[in-house]
Amino acid sequence: MEEFVKKIFIEVVEQKIPMAKFIGVKVLEIEEGFVKLLFPYREEFIGDPRSKRLHGGYTATAVDLAGGVAAMTYMTSQEDDVATIDMRIDYIRPGKAKEIIAEGHVLSKRRRSVVTEMKIYHPNEEDKIIAFGRGVFAIKRKEDECT
Repeated sequence: MEEFVKKIFIEVVEQKIPMAKFIGVKVLEIEEGFVKLLFPYREEFIGDPRSKRLHGGYTATAVDLAGGVAAMTYMTSQEDDVATIDMRIDYIRPGKAKEIIAEGHVLSKRRRSVVTEMKIYHPNEEDKIIAFGRGVFAIKRKEDECT
């Protein structure tokens, strides 16, 4: 993936996707078929105030965004749309009250769909997975509308 294309993707993820912008997601790495995102920690992302563990919905959001952005790397036009068709999450351990990393890898790509695998962990704790995910994302191609 060329550097100027990476810069466009980073801007789209960090500034144009409303949920990612609201959360403050930062792109750490992006290549065709792969993304590594940093999700910041805020007190509002706690699910259980007694144990100070991250809310499962925050983890699910990280899984969905990582898979969707990995799928986006196979768009052929800025007018293409990517949407989640199906997603599965396996929670392995609770997330701590700190930032998380979300990685998305494309397992299979077709003209109109992409299958992804995601993993969530804390920085410098890649061996302590918080959650795994699998997703199927639809790609609606702009050129399909013209034919």
